[in-house]
Formats: sequence, structure tokens, C-alpha cells
Amino acid sequence: MASSSQLSADKDGSPRSEVCALAWAFFHRCWIRCLALTLMSLLAAGAWADAVKLDDQFTSLAIGRHLRVLDDATGRMSLADVEAHRQDSRWEDRHSDNLNFGYSRSALWLHGELINQASQQQDWLLGMRYPLLDYLDIYVVWPDGRVQHHASGDRRPFNTRSLENRNFYFKLKLQQGDHVQLYVRVQGQGSLQAPLEVSTPSHYEHHARVEQLLLGIYSGALLAMLAYNLLLSLSLRDKAYVYYVVYISMFGLAQYTLSGLAFETLWPDHPNWGNHAAPIFMGLAGWSLVLFSRQFLNLQAYRPRADLAMRGLQWLYLIVAPGSLVLPYAIPIKIVTLATIVTPVLLLIISVGLLRQGVQQARYFLAAFTVLLLGVLLTAVHMFGIVQRNFLTEYSMQIGSMLEFTLLSFALAHRVKLAREENERLQMAHATELEHRVQERTRDLDKAMDELTKANERLQELTEQDALTGLKNRMFLSERMPEVWRLAQRWHTPVSVLMIDVDHFKRVNDDYGHLAGDEAIRLVAEVIAHTVQRPGDHAVRYGGEEFLVLLPQTHTVGAAHIAETIRLGVQALDFQHNGQRIPLTVSIGLASVVPTIDLPPQALLNAADKLLYQAKQAGRNRCALNPQALATQPRKSGAALKPAAGQPDPASSAQS
Repeated sequence: MASSSQLSADKDGSPRSEVCALAWAFFHRCWIRCLALTLMSLLAAGAWADAVKLDDQFTSLAIGRHLRVLDDATGRMSLADVEAHRQDSRWEDRHSDNLNFGYSRSALWLHGELINQASQQQDWLLGMRYPLLDYLDIYVVWPDGRVQHHASGDRRPFNTRSLENRNFYFKLKLQQGDHVQLYVRVQGQGSLQAPLEVSTPSHYEHHARVEQLLLGIYSGALLAMLAYNLLLSLSLRDKAYVYYVVYISMFGLAQYTLSGLAFETLWPDHPNWGNHAAPIFMGLAGWSLVLFSRQFLNLQAYRPRADLAMRGLQWLYLIVAPGSLVLPYAIPIKIVTLATIVTPVLLLIISVGLLRQGVQQARYFLAAFTVLLLGVLLTAVHMFGIVQRNFLTEYSMQIGSMLEFTLLSFALAHRVKLAREENERLQMAHATELEHRVQERTRDLDKAMDELTKANERLQELTEQDALTGLKNRMFLSERMPEVWRLAQRWHTPVSVLMIDVDHFKRVNDDYGHLAGDEAIRLVAEVIAHTVQRPGDHAVRYGGEEFLVLLPQTHTVGAAHIAETIRLGVQALDFQHNGQRIPLTVSIGLASVVPTIDLPPQALLNAADKLLYQAKQAGRNRCALNPQALATQPRKSGAALKPAAGQPDPASSAQS
């Protein structure tokens, strides 16, 4: 009975059962909380972007998907504020390499981590290929509290940039094992993009050269088109050609501004004007395009209502262009961007209508503005953040515009053709007068084509000539060297190369300034040019203070004579700067070879460069040469030239 009563009491709420119940409830709550904290930590760890790991095989990486984004609507947060809110839930992942936020007035903070897993200290470049960003601040924070800050943007003077480039790149030096925090603040009134990337200096330079080449091709084609149509407008005195020339000019200036090249080359100390220039030139390009279209298609006669709509657009462009000087940048750039979408759409619709009416020249307009519309649409949706940045969206305007210019040139040529056919139909009534006019126009066209050909030849010459010295440049060498090599292989004749370097040139620059350095380079180039005068020999500025002399059909003895003449000529220079004489000497590496089919031209250049290094090591102001013919080596990557069997090594070069 006692046991039953005690058991009954326990069930009814005895002290022992109350303790058990409290213990169970405490254990349950702790388990739930631990589980919740575990899940939250796992979710937080998953939400954090992966760190960017840099190793020895690394060349380049777009790091957008490795960054988190924080929207600072007030634009007042400092680095300390952002670091304090690093665990804040407001951070977002965009999961995209090319971050595009469209038009946003907020300041945006990006955060990520960089880890140097390379075997030693490495230098990298951190930045982005988007020159239209107003404000860019990059902070690299080390665990010990050190902060490296880089400030840039097109609202700041160009000389504030770490690297003199239209894009924003900064040098990043990390020791082996460094694990740093990266904070990036971007802000602007235009389209806000942050295609951040980390790359090696060599990869950056290669990409910059390719990009410069593409922009050079585009600019050259645009200038050629402009010159061609300008000459035609002067000869034909047609308003359509005048408007078209103005359109090409304004469009080219707009593209030059949007690419950041104008800020780099034309107004680097005037960021405010640079910020207004883009909508101004875009507005003037749209205005001249509307004028050209109305004139070329004769809309007032064929489509009066369409002409009225185009007049409205014409006035909109004309108001927005000068209005950009007083309005906030975000307003005119949005208006002109939307207008550049509407204009080709309207012209596309008008061209379809005119084509149905039998207006033949409208077919060229239809084709031209179809490709332009595609380019404009891709650019616009890219700037508004609808699609991500890629090669097609980045260069769609250039591609579309070049196709458009080509098709419109065909349209203008077709217009000339139609006019000529009309004149021929009137020939029976005005035979003598018409013949005279046709011949005169033909002469003008021939003259224009001849002048254009000469201009193209001059342009080709300028691309192969060094601007400072007047010598040939490396582009010329890369084209000429294979031809010399093939001829020497065919006729079994020797080829010699002199690799020349100005001694202690950095000291001249550091002690007397870059103007003195430039003058020194010019004087050395004059000595080389005066010495190398035989037809077929070429003097080339190889880069910086280095020169190269290419001597076909020249043995080592003859090349050594030329090298010594150059060395003595430079040594005898009386170079003075601000009344102070600056001694100049050069070191020369001389290599000669009879080319064979297994020996690449680069091998000869490498041998000359190696001998130049030996001349430097031996005390400078001398010529190092290998008096024997170079042995033929198989064409292998990294293969070096060696002297013929039984002959002395180049290390024992003759000292002149």
C-alpha cells in the first residue's frame, strides 16, 4: 500500500516528478537552440561568398560571384561602419562575375576575401574594365589592421589613378600566405557596374594590347569612313552627306568619351566636363542622325506625319545636349539613352513603310537600322542592368554602328547611282550639259579616292613609325623580320642583329627629368639612323631605351663595324641639358646567323638580347658578339642558341 501511495503521489506531482519535468524541459530548449544556432551558422557560412584564392597557376579571375553587396542608401557609411556590419543580414550575394546594378543613386559596398596561396610573394592587379564609374574606393585590410586605400573614378582627376589607363586598376602586392579582406565602394549617377577582376600584370598587359588593337581598328575604320564621306560631301555638296559627316563625327566623339579614352587623352584634369561630355555628344549624334534621315528619305514629301515625329525627336536631342551642362548627370543620360532606343525603332518602322511605297533607298536604311537597333538595345539593357556584361554587350554599339555606317555609305552610294541614272534618262534633252557634269563628278570621285588612298598609306606609315624618334617601331619589325628571314633562307645569306641599350638611362630620367630622357633617346636614334643607311637595313626603336638594327646579307665582321661606329658615335655626343653635360653611352649585343628552316627568327633576337646582357655585365659601353655562326637548333619552345661545335661560347665575346 505504501508503495502504491508513493507511486500515486509521484504521478500526481511529487517533487521528484517536478524535477524530472524541469530537467527535460531545460534539455529540450537547449537542444532546440543548439540546433537552431548550428543551422544559422551553416546558412551564414553558405551565404558568405567564397574567398578568392590566388596561386602560382593563376592568371585572371572575375571575382563578382565571390563578393557580397551592401546597399548604402545614404551614401555616408565609412569603412569602419561597414566592418562593424560585416555580419549584417543586409549583405547579399549576386552570383555573377560581372556585377551590374543599373541606375542607382545608392552607394554600394562590396566585400570579399583574398588569399595568396602562391609559393612566394606575388604582384597582382585589381580593378575593372568600366571607365564610366563616378567614384571608386578600394580598401585592402590586413589582419594586423593595416589598410591600403585606392581612390579613383571619372569624377576625380586622372592623375589620381595608380595606373595611367582609361580603366581602373590598382597594384596589389601580397606576401605568401596573406589573407586579406577586400572592401570596394562604388557610387555614380550613371549606370552602376562593377566588373571587378584580379589578374597578373602580364595578363593585364596582353588584354590591354588586344583591347587597344580592337579600339584602334574601330577608330581607324571610323576615321576612314569620316574622311571618305567628308570628301564626298565637299565634292557633291549634298546636305545628306553633310548631316551624315556630322553624325559620324558626333557618334565617334560619343564613343570616344564613353570608352574613357577622351578623359585619358583630352581632358584628364577636367572630370566635371568629362562627366557632361557623354550625354552632350550622344545628344548631338542623335540630333544629326535625325537630320540626316529626314533629308535622305525625304520624309516631308513621302511621310509628313513621320517627319513630324522625327522633328520632335530632333528638338528633344537639341534640348538635352546643352541641358546636360546644368542638369544632374542621371537625368540627361537616361533621357538620351531611351531616345537612342526610340530613334532606330522609328526609323525601322518608317523604312518598312517607305519600302512598301517603292522607295528603293529605304532598304539600306532598313538593314542599317536593324543592326544598329540590335547594338543599341544590347547596350541599353546592359546599362540598365537587365543583362550582364559580356563581350557582345560591351562592344555591341561599336559593332552595330560600324555595320550601320557601312550600310549607310552603301545607301549614299546607291543614292548617287540613282541620281546618275536619272541624269542618264534626261540625257536626250540635255546631252552636252549632262556629259560635262558626269565627267566632272567622276573626276571629283577619283580625286577623292586617290586622296583617301594616300591618307590610308600615310596612316599605314604612321602605324609603323615611332613618334619620338622617327625610326621604325616593333610593329614594322614583326612584319619585316619574317620576310628577311625567308629571303636569307632561300639564298643562304647571313642575317645580323644589333640589340642596343642606352646605359644608365634610368639615372638620366631620375636626375634630369623625362624631357631630358626623351632628348637623349632622340640623339641616340639620330646616331643610329645616320649610321644605318644602306638600302634594306632597318633601324627600329625596340622599346623604351632599347633599339634594334636589322642587317640582312651582313656577316659578323660588317655588323661589328656598324656596331662600333654606333657606339663611338653615341660616346662622342655632346648632350647638354640646362647647361650641364650628360655623358651618353650604349651597350650592344651582336648576333649573326645564316637562317635554316629549323631556326626561328626569334632565336636570333634572343641571342642578340643575351649578348647585350653580357655587354652590360662586362661594364657597359661595349659590344658583345659571337664571331662564329650560330648552330642550327630545332624549333622548340624555350630553345636557346649555342655556338657551333668547337667554337668559343658567347660568354667570351669580344670587347670593342
